[in-house]
Amino acid sequence: MHFDGTFEVKAPREKLYNLLMDPNQVSSCMPGFKGIEITSPEDYTIVLKVGVAFIKTEVKMHMLVKEAQSPSHAKLVGNGVSSSGNLDMEVTADLAEENGQTTMKWAAEANVSGKLASMGQRMITGQAEKIIKNMFDCLKTKVA
Repeated sequence: MHFDGTFEVKAPREKLYNLLMDPNQVSSCMPGFKGIEITSPEDYTIVLKVGVAFIKTEVKMHMLVKEAQSPSHAKLVGNGVSSSGNLDMEVTADLAEENGQTTMKWAAEANVSGKLASMGQRMITGQAEKIIKNMFDCLKTKVA
């Protein structure tokens, strides 16, 4: 599945970039956040409670920063494991600032397997879009 979009906030890009690269800050904005284990700022595992329709599960999502070019670019890869399936993803973000307004262009590729995948792409996509919106609303509040 592919997701992409833009996110705009009235804040310096350094501030948004630093927020995005802080595992504690960004993970706390993820709906269903249960906990985090940080090996380093570039290597951490997030525990999330997620659900699609009648399938509810806890996912351990291992995140690894693959590219970090402060304050303009980041690429992260993640691998999630749960009793209901697995999730592999890759997320890129590019930030540009103009007149105190930062625009982030982002893209994500996600592959879901197991029981979660059996729910169908349309149902999973709808749930993912809700999660993304809630996360960006939280980030906007934190960076403002």
